[in-house]
Amino acid sequence: CGKICLSCNGVETVKECLDVEICRDDEVCFTQKYQTLRKQELYDFGCSLHQYCLSGSSGSIFGKRRTGRHILCHTCCNSTNVCNIKSACEPDTSSSHEIKDSNLPRECDDLVNSTSGVYTIYPDGLHPVQVYCIMANNEKWTVIQRRFNGYVSFDRTWDQYKRGFGSVSGEYWLGNENIHQISSSTGHKLSIYLEDFTGKFAYANYSVFDLGDEQRKYQLSINEFSGTSGLRDYLNYHNTQMFTTKDQDNDVYGYNCAAYEGGNGGWWYRRCLSSNLNGPYMAGPVHNQTAFVWANWPSSYYSLKKSSMMIKRYFERP
Repeated sequence: CGKICLSCNGVETVKECLDVEICRDDEVCFTQKYQTLRKQELYDFGCSLHQYCLSGSSGSIFGKRRTGRHILCHTCCNSTNVCNIKSACEPDTSSSHEIKDSNLPRECDDLVNSTSGVYTIYPDGLHPVQVYCIMANNEKWTVIQRRFNGYVSFDRTWDQYKRGFGSVSGEYWLGNENIHQISSSTGHKLSIYLEDFTGKFAYANYSVFDLGDEQRKYQLSINEFSGTSGLRDYLNYHNTQMFTTKDQDNDVYGYNCAAYEGGNGGWWYRRCLSSNLNGPYMAGPVHNQTAFVWANWPSSYYSLKKSSMMIKRYFERP
C-alpha cells in the first residue's frame, strides 16, 4: 500500500485535521489552501496523483477560481508518512514539539468518540497508529494487547514486539515503542482482563503503569494493585524487569526465559515467570507453565482463553 497522508476538507488549520488516508502507490500527499467567496481561508489535505504534483504543476492552478474557491497555495510532498502535516502553505508558528503534544490524539482517552472500536492515534504525536479503544462507563481505554482465539502467533522477535503486530480488529500487540510513547506522556494506569474457557473472568488493576524506552529495554513499572476477589497479583513478580524476547535476553536467569519457559513469547521475565500473557495459545484448558497463563488463576498454570491489557491516563488530585 502507499503512504499515509492527512485527509480533511475545509479546515482552518492543520491542527484541526485528525484524519488520515492510505494513498495508492502512484499518489503523494497534498495540501491546498484556498479562499472562499466569503473570504474565509481554508485548507484541504489528502492524496493526489503524482503527475499533478510534478515541478511547476501547482503553479498552473495558482490563483484560479474553481468551484467557488480562489486557490492560494497548492503543495505536495513525497517523503515520510503524513508529510503534509507540515505544509509550506501554512506558516510554522509552533515548534514540532508543540505540534506533537497538542495537535493529534496520542491515545484513546484523547478522542471525542464514545463508542468502542478501531481508531487512529498518534503515540509519538506524529505517526498514525491504529488501535482498538474500549469506551465504557465514561472511560476510554487504549488496548495494548488482546488475545481471544489464538489466530495470531506471539512467537515474535524483539523488533516485532517493538513495532507491534497482529490486527487491531482481532488479536494484537500494540508495540513496545508505541506503549512507551503513550505511557511516558503523563501518568497512566493499567487494567488487565482475564477469562478462562468456562467463561469465568477477572480483572487485575494497577494505578501506576509505565514502560521505559528502548535504551532501558522497555522496563516495566507498576504499582498499587487491586483486582477481582480471589485474584492474586502475578504481574508484580515481573515489576522493574526489562523486556525479553527469544532473540534478546534481558532477564536475570541463566537462560533466555522467552525460549526456555515462555514458549518464545516476549514478556518481562525474571527467573522466569509467574504470568505470561504472551505465551503460546492452547486450544483448550491445560496446565502448562509455558502457556498463556496467570500463575494460579483460575488454577495452577491454567491456559487462558482471553486477555486484554488496557492503559489509560490518570490525573492526580490537586
